[in-house]
Amino acid sequence: MGSVEVDLAAASTMELVNALAAITHELAARNAPDSPAACMDIAETLAAATDRQEAALAALIGRVDAAGEMRRWGLPSTQAWLRTRLGMRETRARERITLARQRHRLPHVTALLATGELSYGYATTVADAVARLDDEDCAEAETVLLDMVGQGFSAGKLASFGRRIRDVIAERDGTDTRYHESRRGYERSWITSTRSLDGGRYIKGWLNAEDTAVWDGTLGPLARPAGTDDRRDLPERTAAALTSVLAGGHRATKVTVICDLDTLTGATTPGRLTDG
Repeated sequence: MGSVEVDLAAASTMELVNALAAITHELAARNAPDSPAACMDIAETLAAATDRQEAALAALIGRVDAAGEMRRWGLPSTQAWLRTRLGMRETRARERITLARQRHRLPHVTALLATGELSYGYATTVADAVARLDDEDCAEAETVLLDMVGQGFSAGKLASFGRRIRDVIAERDGTDTRYHESRRGYERSWITSTRSLDGGRYIKGWLNAEDTAVWDGTLGPLARPAGTDDRRDLPERTAAALTSVLAGGHRATKVTVICDLDTLTGATTPGRLTDG
């Protein structure tokens, strides 16, 4: 059993990380206490400490990502670095990258995570919700979502609000447009689309029963998983199916080739198309 002595104020970042590594190595080798109550208390303390470590990790990942340092080591992206060198699953890597990239736009979230007043789960949920917002909406969204955290909303519930954060902000500010949309009635389908800052597009709308049948009949088969290694979720597969339909790629292409019977049995006479 070793010992760790470190002057927290004077130690470098690497010295602190080495001390932490030694402590966690010793901790992982120990058996859990016999008392379930003690285990519960220790687990909560350890989880809070882990969240603060995530705050430090987000800062490190952010610096590597911004500088493109991983490319000097032959890795094409930050996500590839996290997957190969840190052994993260793809979803976990994306989650950490999003938090790292949004830290500078979420000062309150960043500070609360670093002090242990906000869990990593909440922090990543907020970061994911604001990733495609402009700076003004991002600041408002941070305020709204942190207020929900203070009201006791779970991370899962927060994520559902985050997916429609623009509507939540509009409802809070009294600029909600859903009333005007409801005035359209439920006879005619409608769709609105707006450009996002990264060149993408947000789509929102409603389909009546007839158009829903067309939607399901056309996109349903195309949105099925492409195989066991298809990691896309249903919304991602649906978007890909819609794009395929819009591009005309869903239509089967038929080509008629005329050839002699001898060609099918080994002759070298070439086939020909119907137009010669």
